[in-house]
Amino acid sequence: MMVLLDIGALLLFVIAGLRSHDEAAVPAYFARNAIPLVASWLGFAALLGTYRRLGFASLWRTWLVAVPVALVVRSVWVGSPTGARFLVFFLVVMAFTGLFLLLGRGLMSLLTGRGYPEKRGA
Repeated sequence: MMVLLDIGALLLFVIAGLRSHDEAAVPAYFARNAIPLVASWLGFAALLGTYRRLGFASLWRTWLVAVPVALVVRSVWVGSPTGARFLVFFLVVMAFTGLFLLLGRGLMSLLTGRGYPEKRGA
């Protein structure tokens, strides 16, 4: 269930980004942005055990690796942005994917009444 929530949050991020650039109506633009992001997320989530150990720590570890890798793959695939524009794009993508993931997880916690497992001994 949580994997679907995270993928949904990432896809909403892609849609929001496309809408902000007036590109939301072009399916190819959606694919070129969503495929690297979702593939990277699922690959690194499996590698890092994101859904075996639910919590913010596992979410952020995956986010810190999967999103930058996806961004580089997407930029090589599309051919843009480059130079200083890549740095700005990187910062925007990291901020907003993190926000969308955090909002999705927070909303799920509120709706289910279940927070994340507490650390033992804390």
